[in-house]
Amino acid sequence: VQEHAGPPPKDMPKRPATQWVKPGIKARIKHLRGEEDLRHASLQDFWDESTKRR
Repeated sequence: VQEHAGPPPKDMPKRPATQWVKPGIKARIKHLRGEEDLRHASLQDFWDESTKRR
């Protein structure tokens, strides 16, 4: 994930332990059901849409 790092969106509040990735990165995550905000998520898989590979 670090090689796909990008800056946070403008006006986005800083959050500890958050890693931002560039646009075009898609991810499959596991998260808690019923949470309005995405919290306590685990990254299961990710891919770059520009490469068309997973």
